[in-house]
Amino acid sequence: MKNLINLYDQNREELAALLTGWGAPKHAGLQVFHWLYQKKAGDFSAMTDLSKEFREELSTKATLSSLKLHTKQESQDGTIKYLWEIPGDFPDQTAFVESVLIPMARDEEGEPGRYTACLSTQAGCRMKCTFCATGVPKFKRNLSAAEIVSQVVFMERDSGTKFNNVVVMGMGEPMDNYEHTQKAMRILHDQEGLNLGRRRITVSTSGLLDHMKRFIKDDWPVSLAVSLHSADPDIRSKLMPINRSNPLDQLRKVMRDFTYKRRLPVTLEYILLKDVNDRPEDADKLAAYCKDLLCKVNLIRYNPVPTLPFDSPSEERVMAFKDYLRNKGMKVFLRERKGVDIAAACGQLGFTEKPASKTA
Repeated sequence: MKNLINLYDQNREELAALLTGWGAPKHAGLQVFHWLYQKKAGDFSAMTDLSKEFREELSTKATLSSLKLHTKQESQDGTIKYLWEIPGDFPDQTAFVESVLIPMARDEEGEPGRYTACLSTQAGCRMKCTFCATGVPKFKRNLSAAEIVSQVVFMERDSGTKFNNVVVMGMGEPMDNYEHTQKAMRILHDQEGLNLGRRRITVSTSGLLDHMKRFIKDDWPVSLAVSLHSADPDIRSKLMPINRSNPLDQLRKVMRDFTYKRRLPVTLEYILLKDVNDRPEDADKLAAYCKDLLCKVNLIRYNPVPTLPFDSPSEERVMAFKDYLRNKGMKVFLRERKGVDIAAACGQLGFTEKPASKTA
């Protein structure tokens, strides 16, 4: 199994070259790419427009397996959390990573009309933001492009739904796993595959400045979100250690460069923490920070994490914070809570390092 090539690790051009090198006709690469992403084949035997002999050859040289489902939980609001089992860095070691299927707007009959996939890029996270569950367990490793892409494909196959949007806001810092995440985003964007447009994929970063500059230069086919959480340098440094080496003033310059070159707004994510960053003066500093910056603010109520010393503000305080920003002329949205009862909401992923047992 170790010598098998994972086809989800190949972009369309690489896949075509690989299969041609194995003696397949030129059109086989596109055929297989369609089977992977449009038809979501679970094994080579399903690829019926390929010859039986070639399918058998593929099964000896390649694999479609990159994630093993450990457990699946469904929230009262329809959110589904998938816990995937993946190999660790060492033989016989296992790591776990989570991704989430989020139902969005509902139709007249109350059924979800759109679906968003929340993806992870690392098993754990090195950023160690003090309010986030993902930084609690020990960091295990980066995910491969195949492991990132497969989260979308496997969730669609399991649920029978099609994702309208992808947010890379799960476990890990995407730009700390730069090469693999970039490749995965380009595969998801490919018009011959899932065909997700730039505005349908959002990558969130805590603000790694050098990586963000490279991200702008490389022109990933995605939208950008930045985990801000405070416009006060001292508060942000306490919440997010990364701020000490990637300060707010320089972060703002990089975000302005992105908006100028891509003509897209930056989404600023702001988790409201009771008596930490939810005061009128915090809103005022945020408004000042956003002046002349093409952005929208996504306010997020803090979602509880065992062992972490934070609480969510009262609803009155949340609305007052939002209204203050709107009165300043800012575009502000309050993210709807999804999956809190199964620890699938923002900031809750990855707390359980070693799940006790599989669900039936």
